[in-house]
Amino acid sequence: MKKQKKQFIILSAVLVLLAAAIPGVRYMNERREAKEAEAAKAEQDSGVVIDVAYEDVVKFSYDYDGETYAFEKEGDTWHAAEDDSLSLKEYSIKNMLSGVAPFDAQQVIENVTDLSQYGLADPERTISFETASASYILHVGDHNALTGTYYVCMPSQTTVYVVEQTVVTRFNQTLEDLVEIVEEESGESLSGKESGNDIEGESESRSSEESGSDIEGEGESRSSEESGSDIEGEGESRSSEESGSDIGGEGESRGSEESENQTE
Repeated sequence: MKKQKKQFIILSAVLVLLAAAIPGVRYMNERREAKEAEAAKAEQDSGVVIDVAYEDVVKFSYDYDGETYAFEKEGDTWHAAEDDSLSLKEYSIKNMLSGVAPFDAQQVIENVTDLSQYGLADPERTISFETASASYILHVGDHNALTGTYYVCMPSQTTVYVVEQTVVTRFNQTLEDLVEIVEEESGESLSGKESGNDIEGESESRSSEESGSDIEGEGESRSSEESGSDIEGEGESRSSEESGSDIGGEGESRGSEESENQTE
């Protein structure tokens, strides 16, 4: 009897423990299921929408500031569709395309019936690009300044993609912004400087020559003045001598007259 009573107490304790554990187990199961559902939703809300590598793009175009710009690739070199003679900044083009090839979305909003609430009923900007086997068009809608994102959609779709603003702002460049500066311009600048230096040197040379001519002329003038002074002095000396000679002659004449009178 005592043995049966003891077994009953043990079984009762086990049942109590199991009853207490059931809510805990149920809670753990619910929590695990919630995490799995959240992960599945996150995977659905974001991810790669267009799985294309930058190297596979052969053409692209975009609208910016009321203008449309188009570019094509020949081999590994990009050029403007309207002027293939322009040299473009390859690193800038790679930076632009890396935002859409591949194209990632932070969030996917499906079954949108009113695209106007995202600015996509009549989008102002369009980004398009092509590979050897497919083409893609992205319409750009409103900018959400609070989250730093843009709303984007594809033609004839009811799905809206929320993307980082840099995906769109990378295309805020004109053709002039993408043109590589030609190094010949700096060469022409150097030639201009050298020409200026030559002209300056020639001017200095002329100034020196003119200065030398002035000094030479001044020296000749002084020589002429000195020569004139010498001639004038010589003339005065000769005049003095002639005057002295006249006086001496006159004295001698008077002496001769006086001597003749005394003899008489």
